[in-house]
Amino acid sequence: MATASPHAVLEAGRLYRSTGAVSTSLLRPHVFRSWERSHLGKADPKRPRAEALGSLETDRLRGRHEALIRAAQPYMRALSRASGGERHAAMLGDARAVVLDVLGDEQTLHGPERVPGPGALLDEAACGANGIGTALADGQYVELVGPEHFIEGFHPFTCQGMPLRDGTDAFAGVLSVSVRRPEVGLRLREIMLCAGHAIEMELLAVRLEGDLRRVLTQGPAPEAIERLLGDVLEAQATVRVRLELAAEQLSRSRLTHARELLALASRVLERFRRHAALWRGLALDDEPAAPRRLELDVMVRELLEMLEVEASVRRVELVLRDIEPIEVEADPRALSRGLFRCLLGAIQAAPGGAIHVKLFRTPGTCAELQVVLAPGAGTTREKPTPLRFVVGNAKC
Repeated sequence: MATASPHAVLEAGRLYRSTGAVSTSLLRPHVFRSWERSHLGKADPKRPRAEALGSLETDRLRGRHEALIRAAQPYMRALSRASGGERHAAMLGDARAVVLDVLGDEQTLHGPERVPGPGALLDEAACGANGIGTALADGQYVELVGPEHFIEGFHPFTCQGMPLRDGTDAFAGVLSVSVRRPEVGLRLREIMLCAGHAIEMELLAVRLEGDLRRVLTQGPAPEAIERLLGDVLEAQATVRVRLELAAEQLSRSRLTHARELLALASRVLERFRRHAALWRGLALDDEPAAPRRLELDVMVRELLEMLEVEASVRRVELVLRDIEPIEVEADPRALSRGLFRCLLGAIQAAPGGAIHVKLFRTPGTCAELQVVLAPGAGTTREKPTPLRFVVGNAKC
């Protein structure tokens, strides 16, 4: 994200205070949008600091968001460690841009130019452009350098923020980091983004675990679903450890190693999110979903990747023969469940052996998944019949 000239931003602020006009040419696009919203919300650019809730109301708010605070704290600590000896603050806000928690050095938290603490109201109508309110209003990662902040009280800081989603695409809150030097913010950007996605994983894991436990208490369920509960915890632990190591490396300015660790953590996160989306569709209610365009070959590969643990437990080798790229229009929930049952059944029927998976187009229907079973020695005398899953009555 390119930065703007400090002189241009200062001139934009001078023009706004004197004429009330927001300059399109002197501000970066996301800053321009935020200043426009701040103007419409009647934020005061001369405000020295943020307004805040009373202590009792703040305590109650923190109590209502206890799960979010608990999920975020390990990653906020990692962010704080990664800053080394620099002045900084890792901040967590709720979906209304009210600060819930802050970690940082003593001077930044309690000094004369301190950051807003728990209970501070940082929505754009109250405080203008800032790392918490603007990230939520824009719905994406943002950064604001010095005078790009709308109110004068925030000009000493460089802030980055990203909204946190709860697994349903709704905002659960926002993570932000504030520093005094822009180059420090640049160094922390990667770990902040990774930390934000890790917090989203924690929230999704809690939701997913609850869903799966309900499935398990409602009746018999495949052992593979029960094993996912362990996979959820393992993925969380892996990402947390990687981020803590990366934070330690960044605090010692070992940037190359830190980036390798962050890249690895990002891959674990991405794999977890894909698997979680599939598991939710498999484990939740049987209500049909609206048909949509799906990449059948991608779905097969992701289901097989998700079933690697199950295959390992049963000592079954997964062999992909010919997986033809095929697009279909279908109910994603029904399709993924049908494919899942076929593949899981094949794994369970070939202990100690292998399954050979093919996906190809078929005339008159749409596509066929064929699974050839090769059970281990001594498990069966007869050659099993290949399993077939035909995708028909769908638009290819």
